[in-house]
Amino acid sequence: MGAKLGNAGRGILLLMESPKRGTHVATLVLTVIAVTAVCYLLSSILIPFVLAAFLTVLFRPAVSWLRSKGAPTFVGLLVVLVIATAAVWGLSVIVSFGVDSAIEKAPEYSQKVKVMFTEFQRVAGRTAAQVFGRPTVLKLEQILGPENAVSFATGFIGSAMSIISDGALVLLFLVFMTLGGEQFPGKMSAALAAAHAPDLAKVYASVNNKVLKYLRIKTLFNLINGLVMYTVLALFGVDFAPVLGLLAFLFSYLPNVGSLISTVIPGMIALVQFESLPQALLIVGILVVLQNIVGNVLEPRAMGSSLDLSPTVVLFSLVFWGWMWGLAGMVLSVPIMAILKTVMEQFPTTRPIAILMANKAPQPESGKA
Repeated sequence: MGAKLGNAGRGILLLMESPKRGTHVATLVLTVIAVTAVCYLLSSILIPFVLAAFLTVLFRPAVSWLRSKGAPTFVGLLVVLVIATAAVWGLSVIVSFGVDSAIEKAPEYSQKVKVMFTEFQRVAGRTAAQVFGRPTVLKLEQILGPENAVSFATGFIGSAMSIISDGALVLLFLVFMTLGGEQFPGKMSAALAAAHAPDLAKVYASVNNKVLKYLRIKTLFNLINGLVMYTVLALFGVDFAPVLGLLAFLFSYLPNVGSLISTVIPGMIALVQFESLPQALLIVGILVVLQNIVGNVLEPRAMGSSLDLSPTVVLFSLVFWGWMWGLAGMVLSVPIMAILKTVMEQFPTTRPIAILMANKAPQPESGKA
């Protein structure tokens, strides 16, 4: 009788827990939908805010070092403002130079591309006639025509210009975040202690240890990638070298696909400019070797442990945040997803989702079968 009562009690507990789990799942789904809608509708405000937050993270070591040397707060703030303003000004100059160069060279490139497409269609049609017994007409202009190429380039340049146009708002957010950045960890600890939320304190520490370290090191090596790209292209005399170096810096934030995009685009431009396939392949080969040395040899040694994100999650985040926030969303997609994964790891309700987002299966705890 006692065993039957025990089984009945366990059954009642399971029935009571099932509605709770369903409620948690429904609440989580509704929260995700609400947050997505807010991020999309308030993108014009949130993009500068998030960019300023990440810039604050990047500048925090310099500000802390100045404070440790006895420098007042306004000195650190002035240094941050000078560096950030110079960066925004430099980006605007590079993009403006790229736009002017593209407008100037557009007729020349358009003519060269048309000639190349005509020759390629002639060779492809002759090959198809030999293989299939009849000529085949390829409508390449509809897919790879100059108009589509210009539209593609204009879209990325437009996204970069929109980011730069928000520079004043980013700098404004950056000032106030820098002023309050030194006191934020202490205030966070006090607030969590008052709310009796030690789990949130673990979340904050984990984000600082993993994601922020990734962001700082990644930005440093992205800058190296951009400088390497610009140097190689400038030595070969490839057009738009400053803009392509900037794109290499930005695309290096995109795992797996970033290096591919930042290599293919210069190769296509070199092919059209020099009308020589061997020379274009030589440039691409040099870029691939140098990018692999930086991205696959030097960067992993400095980075240490990775963010452990599944390639599927990375691809989804690129598409999702690119749709939400454009180029800025693509650049920030991996750090944002890493922060979300780190947060979800700390709570039992969302820990299964964090496990599915990881690239590796979790190791079994010691002492458990």
